[in-house]
Amino acid sequence: MLEAVAEELSNLHRYPDSEGTELVHAIAGFHGVAPERVSIGNGVDEIILLLVLALADGTRAALTTDATFPSYRESMRATGQPYTTCALRDYRVPVDDLAARLRDGAPFAFVCTPHNPTGGVLDEAAITTLHQAAIAGGGVLIVDEAYGEFAAAGFASSLPAAATGRNICVMKTFSKAYGLAGLRVGYVVGDPAVIAKVNRLHPAVPYHVNRLAQRAAVAALADQRFMRESVARTVDTREHLRDRLHALGLRSLPSQGNFVLVHLGLAHESLVMLLRANGFAVRDTADMGLPHHIRVSIGTPEQMQAFLDGLADLLPLR
Repeated sequence: MLEAVAEELSNLHRYPDSEGTELVHAIAGFHGVAPERVSIGNGVDEIILLLVLALADGTRAALTTDATFPSYRESMRATGQPYTTCALRDYRVPVDDLAARLRDGAPFAFVCTPHNPTGGVLDEAAITTLHQAAIAGGGVLIVDEAYGEFAAAGFASSLPAAATGRNICVMKTFSKAYGLAGLRVGYVVGDPAVIAKVNRLHPAVPYHVNRLAQRAAVAALADQRFMRESVARTVDTREHLRDRLHALGLRSLPSQGNFVLVHLGLAHESLVMLLRANGFAVRDTADMGLPHHIRVSIGTPEQMQAFLDGLADLLPLR
């Protein structure tokens, strides 16, 4: 992948392909879908904003949950799209609540699986329930699978439904499993009518995915062995982290992402400050609707050992 990026450096005087034709076709071929069902963006964050703009309804409230990736609600706030949040139940996505509101005519709903920040996943029955509800109400189910590569075997991906169906879209990213977060490349697969609406917005953000990002993403997609090996190492490190957290007396949730949600209790603010002061950039999830927790992203085994050692030293000080 680095070789492909290096080769592209000699072309930096040229504008990128605004529609990312090569990358779109590579993604379509990888997932076995028509190119008309694929659109790329400057990370999933831009995809989210473009989807909100494409599906905006000035009167009916869109949906998401109350403790999740904040970009969903931030994009809706920025565009003036009304929205409603459904509360998680015991850290789980409230499928029945979301489905009921989709059937009642919500224009679209954002859900993520594996869930950010809990790490939980939706099963096939839940995905089917939500998709059928979107069809019944004339809305669109938008499933964020940014962390799907880290999920266990048997993960119920919505991609098969998005490959052939209507009223559903799936967002994916090259930032996590492929390690290209700094280049900002995301994509969406789904209902061609929705994809067409998203693509019509591209002239407002021309050349939004740069040449290096497009070339790197094509190369990364072709190197599945590297991705799988990287994911396997991350999963092993994740489970070791959970074991060590338990030994320290801390509760963490089972996760199928590249992170772990840790419950710190009422003294979490002081511990977060201590961790950050000692160089550990943990995510305080209070702004995501989960106070008293932190999300710990998985790094190298050496980085995680340093974090655990630091955490063990700081726990008595909170």
